[in-house]
Amino acid sequence: MQERLKDWLRSFFPAPLSVGPKEWGRAVIGVGLVVLPMVSIGLWLFGGPVTLHIVAPAGASAVILFSASSSPFAQPWSVLGGNIIATTIGVALGLSALPTVAAAVLAVCLAIGCLFLLRCMHPPSCALAMVAAIGGPGISELGYGLLVPVGFNSLLLIAAALVYNNLTHHPYPKPRTSSSDAERPSVPLGEARMSFTGNDVDRALEDFGEIVDITRDDLVELIKRTETHAIRRSMGRVTAGDIMCRELHWIGPGARIRKAWQTIRQHRLHSLAVVEPDSRELVGIITLTDLLQHFEPSPSRLNVRRLTFNREARVERLMSAPVVSVEEGAHLTDLVHLLADRGMSCLPVVDAEQRLVGMITQSDLVAGLYQNWMKRLGE
Repeated sequence: MQERLKDWLRSFFPAPLSVGPKEWGRAVIGVGLVVLPMVSIGLWLFGGPVTLHIVAPAGASAVILFSASSSPFAQPWSVLGGNIIATTIGVALGLSALPTVAAAVLAVCLAIGCLFLLRCMHPPSCALAMVAAIGGPGISELGYGLLVPVGFNSLLLIAAALVYNNLTHHPYPKPRTSSSDAERPSVPLGEARMSFTGNDVDRALEDFGEIVDITRDDLVELIKRTETHAIRRSMGRVTAGDIMCRELHWIGPGARIRKAWQTIRQHRLHSLAVVEPDSRELVGIITLTDLLQHFEPSPSRLNVRRLTFNREARVERLMSAPVVSVEEGAHLTDLVHLLADRGMSCLPVVDAEQRLVGMITQSDLVAGLYQNWMKRLGE
């Protein structure tokens, strides 16, 4: 009983934040950039009394849009639809014969119900409903004209969030995955994978039974990353540098295709890295399939000439670029995703200067997984 009391009392204190000062500063700057013109333009267009009444809910909206842009409360329809609908309810009740207190309470209650029903819940909108219902200097005279400054502020907030959040690498509005994507397994790890579907997430949210201040897609992404970190912890620290092959075969982009063909056949390769001879920088990759498709004769009387011309062509004409590559520190789980789930036959390993330092094939991956498994059995 004492422990339960301690846990309950501890819940009154703030939990550690998962974001650092850089994110705090980003939110502060964003709010400042939008509130300053919003107040200035509002005072000029709509006058002091109206602007000062509605600027506080608008400021609260700005905090949500720039500090929690992933929240369902921060999405464009929630901001614009929530503010317009709640203000309309507040004005209607303010113009009725109801006492002020009753109108204010009824306005906020009806606003909450309607915003839930129309999927545009935005907490500051409920404050606007109360402001419109209570009225005051400049507000009562406007009536439904209050929708104009409220709509202006809402559109200005959304426009600023679209520009600022995306420029600071916070996608807004939050993209939604298709239903087919939601049914795909979460953590791609070949045949042995910890997985869940979109239906599992929906059922979990239904069981939880409360509002979760995060979009469903962000919740899915959070679970994916949690699983990935759990798998990395369970697999230990096995990296690309531990399992890659350091015996390299490569060719320059200016070499003839016939030389690439000879190298692949001689060393029984499935693919060949294309590297700048001087800098060793990886610039492309050419596969056995590419060569076979390139040399396939087409219906023509000039097949022999075409084949001769093709053999003398440059590698740079046929290579695939840019190349998917990893650095030596890439974890084994990342390699599984690329080689097993994306169907790649090999994966170049590069250093910080994009110079080729190794190559990983599916055979190397299997050997690495087996060694890791045997090591853990021995512990």
